[in-house]
Amino acid sequence: MKKRKEMAKRAQSLFGMPFSVIFSIFLIAIFLVVAFFAIKYFLNIGKCSETGMFIDDFKSQIDEAIKSESLIVADPPFTRTLSSNIEYVCFADLQESATGTAKEKQIYAELKKNADYTANLFFYPRKNACIPSTNVEYVNFTTNPYCFEVKDGKVQIKIEKGFLDSSVRVSR
Repeated sequence: MKKRKEMAKRAQSLFGMPFSVIFSIFLIAIFLVVAFFAIKYFLNIGKCSETGMFIDDFKSQIDEAIKSESLIVADPPFTRTLSSNIEYVCFADLQESATGTAKEKQIYAELKKNADYTANLFFYPRKNACIPSTNVEYVNFTTNPYCFEVKDGKVQIKIEKGFLDSSVRVSR
């Protein structure tokens, strides 16, 4: 009779642990997995917001230069932080042919794949950018595409506007 009670007690536990302990360990594991994915999700939102703030700040800087009635050479240049996954910020007219350096032509070819032809500002590589492209009005660039390298997570863009110009020029 004593053996039957011991056998019944052992049947209630797995590896000598009661069910409540096993269930608690299972819940803790589930909470850790959910917490990991939540943290990863919020870090990605932070990277996306950096890109969005870059676009908003850049457009504001362009609008300010356009409204100015004087010669403008932005000094210091427009400098902002971007996600470390973004290697280049490029201006391009995808309806025209490529005229930039060999690296810029390679980027241009990749930008043309499944691209938004109404946009002129692109983040490369596109797969690493939450907002892969946008349109910025009143911007001229010398070559197509005209790319700015992101160094140490920062990009610098010089903005220039002549006295009678109706658009701004971006340069390195």
